[in-house]
Amino acid sequence: FKTSLEGGYDFSRCLDPIESLESRPIVKTRADEVVSCCTPGDTKVLSFSLIPRDSGTVRVASITSIIDTETFSLEYTVSGADNIRQEDYWFETTGGLGRRSAGSDGANSIRIHPKPPKMQIDVPQLRKEYLTDETVGLEVKIRNEEDDDAEVTLEARFLGQADAIPTWMWISDRKDTTSPEDPLSDQKKNAMLSYNIGRIERSGSRKFNAAFTAKSLATEAVLEIKAIYHVLAEPDTTISKIFVHEAIFDRPFEANYEFQPCVDRWAWPSYFNITEDYGSKNSAEGLRQLWSTTARLASFALEPLVIKDVMLEVSGVHDGAICRVRPSAPSDQSPQVVIAPNDFHECRFDITAQKLDLDDRRSTVIQFQLEVCWRRNQPNSPFTTTVLPIPDLVIPFGEPRVLAAAGSEQGEEESEFIPLDYTIENPSTHVLNFDVSMETNDDFAFSGPKTTSVQLVPVSRHTVRYNIVPLVRGKWITPNLRVLDTHFNQVLKIHGTGGMRSDKRGASIWIDAEE
Repeated sequence: FKTSLEGGYDFSRCLDPIESLESRPIVKTRADEVVSCCTPGDTKVLSFSLIPRDSGTVRVASITSIIDTETFSLEYTVSGADNIRQEDYWFETTGGLGRRSAGSDGANSIRIHPKPPKMQIDVPQLRKEYLTDETVGLEVKIRNEEDDDAEVTLEARFLGQADAIPTWMWISDRKDTTSPEDPLSDQKKNAMLSYNIGRIERSGSRKFNAAFTAKSLATEAVLEIKAIYHVLAEPDTTISKIFVHEAIFDRPFEANYEFQPCVDRWAWPSYFNITEDYGSKNSAEGLRQLWSTTARLASFALEPLVIKDVMLEVSGVHDGAICRVRPSAPSDQSPQVVIAPNDFHECRFDITAQKLDLDDRRSTVIQFQLEVCWRRNQPNSPFTTTVLPIPDLVIPFGEPRVLAAAGSEQGEEESEFIPLDYTIENPSTHVLNFDVSMETNDDFAFSGPKTTSVQLVPVSRHTVRYNIVPLVRGKWITPNLRVLDTHFNQVLKIHGTGGMRSDKRGASIWIDAEE
């Protein structure tokens, strides 16, 4: 009597002989049984012992009964799932054989589940929330709880958005690591980065250092660490244990920006008196404008961060100009600032933009980026640089404008009135006439020309001063100065400088409350 079993694996290590049929693993087992007494009504139960090595479904392919006597030999084979069925199956009990219903499947197949892994993976330093751009060091712990020594290989990768998943790397002094030389290229393909550990003794444990660097994009990713191993007693049986951790990568900061023009005390070049060496130098000789920008950083982290430095970098200047940037007050900036969650940090920078050629009146587009050097407020935490985008600054060098400046810059003593200077600029190549008028207001009184006319030759400017006496305290006051360009019949916008505020009504001055 012999039975053939078919399934998705090979029993060749435990049974003999082995044959292959239709390119599928086939197991044939033979049981020699001498049936000396087989009377009508008798039931003969044959038991086969199989040790499965791989998971899968095993089905009975055929059953062959062999009758071999002195006068003849007979083989009777039953095959096919429809023919190999039985209503009951038998099992041994203390009182003999027991029988139970086989159910609807006819008891012609069994399902073999994978062997549960006993290798344990632990990464105790993992967090639920990380910040973009930072590099994080981790310690991966492996413990062998199998009944034998094991040969282990670790694999790790991040799963998520392809252009935002962090870059993983193994850190070790060993020379037998099998990680790719260029892990970044494999990481783009979500490939596993393998690390050959070697042998781990029974009940033994090992620790390994790893690190990952987050990308600049906020995302959600899944860290997958897999231990692929086999115990020494079964070298052909591969077992795997997977460790999975979900993490969120948020931006540490968000920022808003405010650009404001400034009054430039540098004398403009004369349009009617060009020097002989004009154009012979490799420096800028065109019009120049001063601007200031205020960057307000908001911390989106869940813990305090330490800001070491904030730098405004010029990433591009277009249409024939140069640009220089410097902090407005570097002496007032602390070397390191601790910013709490949902708190703000403010930085100011001065921007100088100048045309290369005096005849160039094209608008200039300047591109910036804000670089923030920061770290977590923890001992030995490394510094990370995060680059924040900034809107482009468009400077119209050929258009007239009006700049308002409140207060005296010569250090005059405080008085009851506030000096307010309006500087009218004509960078064009035309002679322009401006009608200037100041409207009365219930919030202040003023001294200065109520109406006047200003005529400016090309590349020139003129300052009109008013003395403002505030009649209210603890609020913004907005002097309503109207400047009309009669050549183009256009009312110019008033730009506030320094601590002034600009809106659709004009430039406003803050009046402190009385002490």
